[in-house]
Amino acid sequence: MKRIKAAAVVTAALAGVAVATAPAQAHEWSVDIWRNDCRYTGYSNHTYAYTQKVSGNCSGHAWLRVRDGDTISSWFNASRLVTYSGYDIKVSDHKSCADCSYKTIRH
Repeated sequence: MKRIKAAAVVTAALAGVAVATAPAQAHEWSVDIWRNDCRYTGYSNHTYAYTQKVSGNCSGHAWLRVRDGDTISSWFNASRLVTYSGYDIKVSDHKSCADCSYKTIRH
């Protein structure tokens, strides 16, 4: 009986360590967007997001919007790089022009 209890205590302790360390790991992801000869990259984790034109000479801007907490932002854009810093990014959307479709990263 003591062996079973000791094993249960050790198992519970290890499970607690696994659960305690999981939230500290950053969940991050990136997407590639291709349009004509241009390549864009979108990236986000829980506190930072960006869309960046990486290569090519097309006329589109880098576009980004995020859901930070319970608020969905409007679209931000810039000619080569648009960034956002927040506290609880749950979703980020990335695109390469105003009328283009977008790719989504969910956390």
